[in-house]
Amino acid sequence: MDFIKKYIIPLKQFLVLWLGQSISQLGSTMTVFAVTIWAFEKTGSALVLSISGSLIMIPRMLVSIIAGPFVDRMNKKYVMILADIGAGLCTLVLFLLLRYDALEIWHIYLINTASSTFNSFQSPASNVAISAIVPKEFYVKIGGLLSLSGGVVQIIAPILAAMLLSTIGITGVVLFDFATMAFACVTLSFIVKIPIARAAEKTYFNLRRYYCELSQGVKVIRRSILLRKLVLFMLLVNFFAGIAYYTLLSPMILARTASDTQALAYVNGAVGLGSIVGALLVLLVPSGRRKTRTMFLCCALSFLLGDVLLSIGNTIYLWVLAGFFASVFLPMYGANEGYFWRTIIPLELQGRAFSLKYALQSGIIPIGMLIGGLLADHVFEPLMTDYGNGAGMALMFFITGLLGAGYCFISAFNRTIQDAEAEVDSMPNQK
Repeated sequence: MDFIKKYIIPLKQFLVLWLGQSISQLGSTMTVFAVTIWAFEKTGSALVLSISGSLIMIPRMLVSIIAGPFVDRMNKKYVMILADIGAGLCTLVLFLLLRYDALEIWHIYLINTASSTFNSFQSPASNVAISAIVPKEFYVKIGGLLSLSGGVVQIIAPILAAMLLSTIGITGVVLFDFATMAFACVTLSFIVKIPIARAAEKTYFNLRRYYCELSQGVKVIRRSILLRKLVLFMLLVNFFAGIAYYTLLSPMILARTASDTQALAYVNGAVGLGSIVGALLVLLVPSGRRKTRTMFLCCALSFLLGDVLLSIGNTIYLWVLAGFFASVFLPMYGANEGYFWRTIIPLELQGRAFSLKYALQSGIIPIGMLIGGLLADHVFEPLMTDYGNGAGMALMFFITGLLGAGYCFISAFNRTIQDAEAEVDSMPNQK
């Protein structure tokens, strides 16, 4: 009973929102898994996958910059519902193209671009909504819950997708995705109550005001030493991840296993299991001091025990172990980073701040993905051809793993970051 009073009642609105969005995420991840296999079997090119992935990130990066002020001024629930409906229409188009055997690679590029554009509005609106309905003392814990659902999805999605692919085909996977999106819209529309922020109560808007509001988001990030350092840190980390992990994990496993989709599903499942275990640690272990040092050391271990082990492994067992280690340390980073952003940024500015955060931190990933795809297809794979398919991509994992770990270790002992963290911990709850 004490547990219900302490956790369930204060978080009941968040828990309903979290459930709906997690189920929708399951369907979306299944579709990504199925389409990735379809595209690689059709082309055999890592570059095609990197372009496809880049067209998910690039539109979101660009549109996020202009979406932030609109999100802050609008009702967050309406923004999320409309964005989910738009993404659902993209899924419906994909289903129809598959149903009539008309899907081409360029269709995937267009669908990814459109779906990413809708997500540019949904993601910051969701982040602000969570800040509005969750007390500050639960910020780290709800970060753990978000990682937990992501890990569960990472495990279940490849398994369910592989089962549906072997029975009713890729059209069944896409149709399931559409159904999960509908479930998320229904729960959000009729159950979740999200307070209207002060900025959303005003309806007057013009171009000059828009630029003023956008600049406020930039200023609030620039004023914080800690947020500036975190953005710069993630720029380089995401660049390394874009070159190898985001681009080459699926093609490397498929290339080294003769397109064994079950092997890829096991590795993706291990990544999800790592996220679950890491999220449970966030939920169960008390949040201590020196959060930034913990964050950076966790990131370093992810590079060393994840990327490097992926590179030297040559059996499914080692790849599964590496996939687990690649993700088990990341929920601790994500939960604590979310705490700093939600604590430092005023609620009425969080829409534009989270949008800019995504654009700044993730804008480098598509560049890394394109570079990674080009290097894999035209440099490292030809260079390592004597060692078998996928050997060149494995070497790329080894290099980025060592570079990323070294940078994380240096950041963990940065005195400026530690001093800035001490100031943030003393800030009051803004709600």
